Amino acid sequence: MTEQYICRLCQLRLQYGITQAELAKAAGVSRQLIGQIETEPERQSKGHEAMLRRAFASVIASRRANLEALERGLAHTAWLFSPAKEEEQDGF
Repeated sequence: MTEQYICRLCQLRLQYGITQAELAKAAGVSRQLIGQIETEPERQSKGHEAMLRRAFASVIASRRANLEALERGLAHTAWLFSPAKEEEQDGF
Protein backbone atom coordinates (compact mmCIF):
# COMPACT_ATOMS: atom_id res chain seq x y z
CA MET A 1 0.00 0.00 0.00
CA THR A 2 1.33 3.43 -0.94
CA GLU A 3 1.38 6.00 1.84
CA GLN A 4 -0.14 9.33 0.83
CA TYR A 5 2.05 12.37 1.44
CA ILE A 6 0.33 15.07 3.49
CA CYS A 7 2.47 17.98 4.63
CA ARG A 8 1.85 19.83 7.88
CA LEU A 9 0.54 22.80 5.88
CA CYS A 10 -2.31 20.73 4.49
CA GLN A 11 -2.97 19.04 7.82
CA LEU A 12 -3.29 22.37 9.66
CA ARG A 13 -5.36 23.91 6.89
CA LEU A 14 -7.84 21.02 6.95
CA GLN A 15 -7.88 20.75 10.75
CA TYR A 16 -8.97 24.38 11.07
CA GLY A 17 -11.33 24.47 8.10
CA ILE A 18 -9.24 26.79 5.95
CA THR A 19 -9.76 26.29 2.23
CA GLN A 20 -6.99 26.52 -0.32
CA ALA A 21 -8.89 29.46 -1.80
CA GLU A 22 -9.02 31.30 1.55
CA LEU A 23 -5.32 30.75 2.16
CA ALA A 24 -4.47 31.74 -1.42
CA LYS A 25 -6.45 34.97 -1.12
CA ALA A 26 -4.65 35.83 2.12
CA ALA A 27 -1.31 35.08 0.44
CA GLY A 28 -2.14 36.93 -2.77
CA VAL A 29 -1.55 33.87 -4.96
CA SER A 30 -3.69 31.40 -6.87
CA ARG A 31 -5.46 28.46 -5.29
CA GLN A 32 -3.63 26.24 -7.75
CA LEU A 33 -0.27 27.36 -6.36
CA ILE A 34 -1.37 26.46 -2.83
CA GLY A 35 -2.34 23.00 -4.09
CA GLN A 36 1.00 22.59 -5.82
CA ILE A 37 2.92 23.66 -2.73
CA GLU A 38 0.95 21.16 -0.63
CA THR A 39 1.49 18.20 -2.96
CA GLU A 40 4.81 18.86 -4.68
CA PRO A 41 7.75 18.85 -2.25
CA GLU A 42 9.98 20.50 -4.87
CA ARG A 43 7.82 23.64 -4.55
CA GLN A 44 8.20 23.80 -0.77
CA SER A 45 10.75 26.55 -0.33
CA LYS A 46 11.70 28.87 2.50
CA GLY A 47 10.09 31.71 0.55
CA HIS A 48 6.81 29.82 0.26
CA GLU A 49 7.02 28.92 3.95
CA ALA A 50 7.32 32.61 4.91
CA MET A 51 4.50 33.58 2.55
CA LEU A 52 2.21 30.90 3.97
CA ARG A 53 2.98 31.78 7.58
CA ARG A 54 1.96 35.38 6.79
CA ALA A 55 -1.19 34.10 5.06
CA PHE A 56 -2.12 31.94 8.06
CA ALA A 57 -1.60 34.97 10.33
CA SER A 58 -3.91 37.00 8.08
CA VAL A 59 -6.60 34.29 8.18
CA ILE A 60 -6.30 34.05 11.97
CA ALA A 61 -6.67 37.84 12.34
CA SER A 62 -9.67 37.90 10.00
CA ARG A 63 -11.39 35.05 11.79
CA ARG A 64 -10.64 36.60 15.17
CA ALA A 65 -12.26 39.87 14.05
CA ASN A 66 -15.29 38.03 12.65
CA LEU A 67 -15.68 35.94 15.80
CA GLU A 68 -15.41 39.03 17.99
CA ALA A 69 -18.13 40.68 15.89
CA LEU A 70 -20.27 37.56 16.32
CA GLU A 71 -19.68 37.68 20.06
CA ARG A 72 -20.81 41.33 20.17
CA GLY A 73 -23.83 40.51 18.04
CA LEU A 74 -24.84 37.67 20.31
CA ALA A 75 -24.43 39.87 23.37
CA HIS A 76 -26.91 42.36 21.89
CA THR A 77 -29.42 39.75 20.71
CA ALA A 78 -32.16 39.06 23.23
CA TRP A 79 -33.85 36.30 21.21
CA LEU A 80 -32.11 34.39 18.40
CA PHE A 81 -35.40 33.66 16.64
CA SER A 82 -36.55 37.28 16.35
CA PRO A 83 -36.75 38.70 12.81
CA ALA A 84 -33.47 40.08 11.53
CA LYS A 85 -33.28 43.77 10.68
CA GLU A 86 -33.34 44.47 6.94
CA GLU A 87 -29.78 45.82 6.91
CA GLU A 88 -28.59 42.64 8.67
CA GLN A 89 -30.31 40.35 6.16
CA ASP A 90 -28.06 41.65 3.39
CA GLY A 91 -25.13 39.96 5.16
CA PHE A 92 -26.53 36.51 4.37
